[in-house]
Amino acid sequence: MHTRKSRPWYRRSLVRWIRDITVICLVIYGISQWQMRGMLSTDGDAAPSITLVKTLNGEPYRISSQPGKRTLIYFFAPWCEVCRLSMKNVDVVDTKRFQVFRIALDYDSVGQVNEFLSDIGVDKPVYLGNEQLKSNYQVQGYPSYYLLDEQFNMIDRALGYSSSAGLRVRTWLATPGPDVPESKTSSAQIGEEQTE
Repeated sequence: MHTRKSRPWYRRSLVRWIRDITVICLVIYGISQWQMRGMLSTDGDAAPSITLVKTLNGEPYRISSQPGKRTLIYFFAPWCEVCRLSMKNVDVVDTKRFQVFRIALDYDSVGQVNEFLSDIGVDKPVYLGNEQLKSNYQVQGYPSYYLLDEQFNMIDRALGYSSSAGLRVRTWLATPGPDVPESKTSSAQIGEEQTE
């Protein structure tokens, strides 16, 4: 009589772990996609053209594209506990490649925003948004992130907590390498030098 040889216990456990982790990742991905359903599309749609905010001192400021830099816009509310945990994570974004805008929405007063920033130790520029900006960017919850390319087209978005590592990976994946534009120029220059 032929008996089937069973796999060792550690191989069975490993298969179960891989299966369970895969299912959990798929569930988390599905939930995050469902949460972001109302946000602006990342199919190359342009960001709202007029993005006027105010500084914490009340001075008007226009958010616009900057040549050679992509943009991260981080929307938060001072009463949001997830924002309290994630706002400092934005500091890991490479400011040589990205301009970063932290924009407060749904606040009661400038004092409330300042107190929130003081509590968590944020010393970077923060701007005050308004209901029109919230509507233009279809902010559904906090924190909300948008990544924009150099032409201010949407390339990525997120809603909820993002770790430092997560933001680093998102911005790294969304940014062409530093030598991409220069490599074309340097190849052309090399070709010209060889012909002379």
